[in-house]
Amino acid sequence: MKWVAWHTARSQVFGLACALALLIPHGATAEDTTSDQSFIWTVPAFAPAFITDGDKLDGYAADTQNWFAAQLPQYHHSVLHVPLARLLAEMKSGEGALRCSTTLIPTPERRTYIAFAKTILLHLPISVVIQAADEERFAPYLNAQGHIELDKLLADEQLSTAVRIGRAYGTHVDEHLNRYRHATHVMQVADDTKFLRMLDLDRIDWTLYFPSEAEYYRRQKTPDLEIKALPIAGNTTLLEATIGCAKTPVGKKAIAKINSIIDQNPTMPWTEFYAEWLGPSDREWFYAARDQYIHSEHFETRLEYSPSSAQ
Repeated sequence: MKWVAWHTARSQVFGLACALALLIPHGATAEDTTSDQSFIWTVPAFAPAFITDGDKLDGYAADTQNWFAAQLPQYHHSVLHVPLARLLAEMKSGEGALRCSTTLIPTPERRTYIAFAKTILLHLPISVVIQAADEERFAPYLNAQGHIELDKLLADEQLSTAVRIGRAYGTHVDEHLNRYRHATHVMQVADDTKFLRMLDLDRIDWTLYFPSEAEYYRRQKTPDLEIKALPIAGNTTLLEATIGCAKTPVGKKAIAKINSIIDQNPTMPWTEFYAEWLGPSDREWFYAARDQYIHSEHFETRLEYSPSSAQ
């Protein structure tokens, strides 16, 4: 309850900061502070990036969005809840007010009609999630780097798992998973919010989640359960997402201003919002990978995580 109270208070502070826009930041021009341009932040349903509770919007992407909005007082900021498919269609048309989204993943096709900022959000990839107490049971499936060999794990019919029906877990993971989706030890479940409860009741031995997802559901459903995310061999690279706006003159201008803010903050302080949605061991993994991202010139292999070297 202390964590909830603290997080709620912090979110309220950021909401107030966003509303007041921090007055006039250092270096702002007269043009910046007198513009009446609307800036609409479009929000998809994606917890724990965005968590909607009545009129309250919480989550690490919401906090990140507020942080950037506070650096852009020249705009009037508002939030619009909209499905991703509709947002992309509206961006493609290039019509209407300036609309942007915080959690977009750039693709070649999207770049034809969306202006993307430099990377803002860094996410730990899909991982194997287990009960922390069961870590030794999974040691035989780890490679020399401490990463789980998913093909070997899936081949063991004594260890059961559950996956969500129809969910794509990424090319590398799906390549292994698709060979076993209909095996008896791989349950097909419509609602992946249930997986941690199934893990807690020993109905399954492991499952697949983004670590932030797993921690979100743990806090919601099974707060007394200790879990651990095991990196999947060949799938330990951080995922990158960022703010994207429709590729219109006003959209490209907004992205240029956001890129300037990013350049002025090379330590990426807003990524702490995401780190707060991770368990302790996953947070160590994230900090190690983020350090490699920020200081990539010092690393031959970027963003590859080895538990033995991160502890």
